[in-house]
Amino acid sequence: MNDHVRPQAVPAPQDRASPMRPNGMGPTGMRASVCPHDCPSTCALEVEVLADNRIGRVRGAADNSYTAGVICAKVARYAERAHHPDRLMTPLKRTGPKGSTQFVPISWDEALDRTAEALLAAEHTHGAQSVWPYYYAGTMGLVMRDGINRLTHAKGYSRFFSSICVNPAWSGYMAGTGRLAGADPREISRAADLIVIWGTNAVATQVNVMTHAIRARKERGAKIAVV
Repeated sequence: MNDHVRPQAVPAPQDRASPMRPNGMGPTGMRASVCPHDCPSTCALEVEVLADNRIGRVRGAADNSYTAGVICAKVARYAERAHHPDRLMTPLKRTGPKGSTQFVPISWDEALDRTAEALLAAEHTHGAQSVWPYYYAGTMGLVMRDGINRLTHAKGYSRFFSSICVNPAWSGYMAGTGRLAGADPREISRAADLIVIWGTNAVATQVNVMTHAIRARKERGAKIAVV
């Protein structure tokens, strides 16, 4: 989620009963939401909305079979990050040499003007392809992730195929397995007798996989091998 936008909870669907939105509930309480981070899990969330338009507790949705009430530590502390007093809320301009930590606040208009001036200067001096907007999906919003493509195409800036980090990994995965696909973690808990976790620290970065892997181990005695 954009660091300069206060997170807003998404209300529960109105076409079905929701335990998180009982009749008569006002603007506060637990609301259904979804994690915006660049992660394949796209976890279903239960987010506490407080009276002062802030968020409180963030938990994995218990009634979602994939999330199964579990959420990663990063998202569990979302409220702390969103409302922390040291959170950066305005652009800063460096006034000293790099590493000096000397900055002064500036307005968004000034920050955008300075950015535009630097891009135009590079384009006029070295050509449009000297500018390379390198980015990816810290959050999955269309504006925050993909909006820069409109500027890139309009100005004729240098481009790259998808991302430097994802596509090489996908290419290697498909070369090794034949297709970009894997088991649904819920199938692990239902049917797997041997779970092989290859090339990832699933405890830290694949919390949903581990939720169902540990369930298979506890309930059915499945073995877990980590490579």
